[in-house]
Amino acid sequence: MKQSSLLCSTGAFTRSSSPGWESYQAILRYGPLLEADGLEVLFYSSWYPDVEHIAGELRASGLRFPVIHTEKGIGPALGSAEPEEQAQGIKQLAVNCRFASQVGARLAVLHLWGWPGSDEHLERNLEMLAACLTTAAEEGLELAIETLPCVRADPLSNVQRAIEQDERCLVALDTEFLALYQQLEASLEATWLWQGGHVRHVHIKDYDGLVAEPDGRRRFLHPGDGHIDFAGFFKGLAAQGFRGSISLEASGLQRDCSIDIERIQASLAFLRKLLAR
Repeated sequence: MKQSSLLCSTGAFTRSSSPGWESYQAILRYGPLLEADGLEVLFYSSWYPDVEHIAGELRASGLRFPVIHTEKGIGPALGSAEPEEQAQGIKQLAVNCRFASQVGARLAVLHLWGWPGSDEHLERNLEMLAACLTTAAEEGLELAIETLPCVRADPLSNVQRAIEQDERCLVALDTEFLALYQQLEASLEATWLWQGGHVRHVHIKDYDGLVAEPDGRRRFLHPGDGHIDFAGFFKGLAAQGFRGSISLEASGLQRDCSIDIERIQASLAFLRKLLAR
């Protein structure tokens, strides 16, 4: 797996639920401190009014941004029963993809479905998939659908339907969400997923049976804080010939809004050792 690149999601040190911590300035501050091959930029809804300026600032930073995680509200819009909302979702995706092109990204990760509707009417989201893929391609991007939590089906079944809908569709595996559905092993054994080279990106965070604290606060566990056998998972990726990018999504944002950079660095070092095996 030596050809894979190790990235850090900017979600490791930003968060929309924490006031002031979705600012792009955090990327400029903490990005240069991380020992990674680049950053996966998480696009926030608050960025739309200032997107050109933000893209310019990030581009001028000299940091590498091979991957963008598109704004999470796009998927629910695509699954709306209202054509106007679906069209708005495509427009928002176009802004995200243009931003990705401006900062040098070549891959965009999309939440094809999402809360509150999740995959209740996945057929509506799938009807918009071709337009999503074309929108990304017009900016020179590939588009990967993430293995997200569901309410009607499961992550692998949904991405399989997406691939069957349009062969251009790529996949971003998420270790936490696959573990939530007990599909980590299945993701490594799914012939349909690997034969076509669909897996292009992997999000890394651990899982211990809970995705949120008792107070409802979302958890983003570092490798070693949960039950996932990452050594075995990486061995499985290598066996499948995976050569895409791997991105740490575990959070270093503390309750007091400080950033534990050392914890992020330790997880990146751990992942780099697994990649080198």
